Amino acid sequence: MDRRTFLETTALAGVYTIASGIGAAEQVNPASANPVLTIKTQETKGALPHVWEECLGSGHAALALRQQWLSDLEFVKKTTGMKSVRFHGLFDDEMGVWPSEFRPPNFLYVDMVFDAMLERGVKPLVELSFMPGALASNKWTIFWYRGNTTPPKDPSQWGELVGSLAKHLVDRYGIQEVEAWNFEVWNEPNIVFWTGTKADYFELYRQSATAIKKVDKRLRVGGPATATAAWVGDLLEFCASQQVPIDFASTHAYPDDPQAKMFGEGVHYPFEEVLPRALTMVQKQIKSSKLPDTPLYLTEWCSQNPAFIAHTIKSTIGLAEIMSYWTFSNVFEEQGVPKAFLNNGFGLLGMRGVPRPSYYAFTLLHKLGDVQLNSDEGPVLATRRKDGSLAILVWNLIPQPPGQHTSMGDPLVQSSMSYETTGETLNLSLALDGVHSHAQVRITRADDTSGNFHRAYEAMGSPAYPTTEQIAELKQKSGLMAPEVVHVNPQRQISISIPPNGLALLEVS
Repeated sequence: MDRRTFLETTALAGVYTIASGIGAAEQVNPASANPVLTIKTQETKGALPHVWEECLGSGHAALALRQQWLSDLEFVKKTTGMKSVRFHGLFDDEMGVWPSEFRPPNFLYVDMVFDAMLERGVKPLVELSFMPGALASNKWTIFWYRGNTTPPKDPSQWGELVGSLAKHLVDRYGIQEVEAWNFEVWNEPNIVFWTGTKADYFELYRQSATAIKKVDKRLRVGGPATATAAWVGDLLEFCASQQVPIDFASTHAYPDDPQAKMFGEGVHYPFEEVLPRALTMVQKQIKSSKLPDTPLYLTEWCSQNPAFIAHTIKSTIGLAEIMSYWTFSNVFEEQGVPKAFLNNGFGLLGMRGVPRPSYYAFTLLHKLGDVQLNSDEGPVLATRRKDGSLAILVWNLIPQPPGQHTSMGDPLVQSSMSYETTGETLNLSLALDGVHSHAQVRITRADDTSGNFHRAYEAMGSPAYPTTEQIAELKQKSGLMAPEVVHVNPQRQISISIPPNGLALLEVS
């Protein structure tokens, strides 16, 4: 079942004119001669919480028992600042949580996973899925690892399982730790991950939220974790009318989601606008509900394109409190064991921890400050750090051509991690209003020549089974080039050229 069918997009006309209420911008024409964007370095626009670092996704829980997964986790934590990880399948039979109908829950493997994460400074965003076989009403499963997608035979048994987990976690780690976590009920119950009805899911949610709050009211629970930004308003209405607790609303959106399902028939947005439009739509549903202060979490989104990632972060500022990218590691087996070293699966890191361009986008985003500065509108995100230095991200986003499927959003067909690399180079001049006349600027790039895993792998001869020495060489040769160090000119300007879908970080001191 293809839930991420790519619909033809229009040209990138006004890609930066996002009707999100956060601020509109006009696309800079790459063909023009050095358009000037002014950054007012002494004028703040507001806070810039690093919501993209709050959580990153993974595959299913049992993968966290592997050394490569743990190595990738430790590496990404140190270099991108990620705070938590969300994954499917905590209750899958391979985790041994409820091995038979008459035995109490067994959390030995859960402890191994969460202990290892916490030792590395990463919290779990606890997705409550899938159905243990002993509790399930049927044997229907999804993916290679056979996550059971059916409702429980007895909803109260599911509530017992969730309550037992919550109590175990509080007993083991303490309420001061676990109250900082989030418990999310199921994954995408509006598509192939759930064989029950919407009403069945709402009952599952009721059982889960009630059980968690019974352990301690400080524990945080939410949902519906739907595909295509669906059901959020409906779940809030259910919770308000039935007095069921909910601490956050969560949903998923990919840029190639079927727009008729997301926005309704006759509505169509360019590929690059889908995510901010979807979050804006859901925020309106929340604000018009009886629970208007409910935080919104986007717990899945994806792209391998560095410029698209930067554009998405800027165009969704203020729309979600968590932007959980799917996924941090290529230790990922929804469709089984990867078939090639350079594969089309998810992950900021590729096989054996080799960084991809998307990873470098996150490392550069991590270096941004927590205060946004005023600037002319365009492909720029200017910030100030706590030490007073400036960090400015600029990019050259190329329109997505019609018919190309690139977000890897399909849960059953991870079909491509490629994106358009042809197009015009963007030549920009940045006027840094307020810096001293001899300010130094360090420029770090992520583009086709810097941070390119594909190019390094092909130059090596594309070995099917790289040796450990070759893997180490790949990591070194696919790294970012050393930063350029330049100075602003007497007019306090700096010129920069950015190749198609490239990204650059300017650090000004």
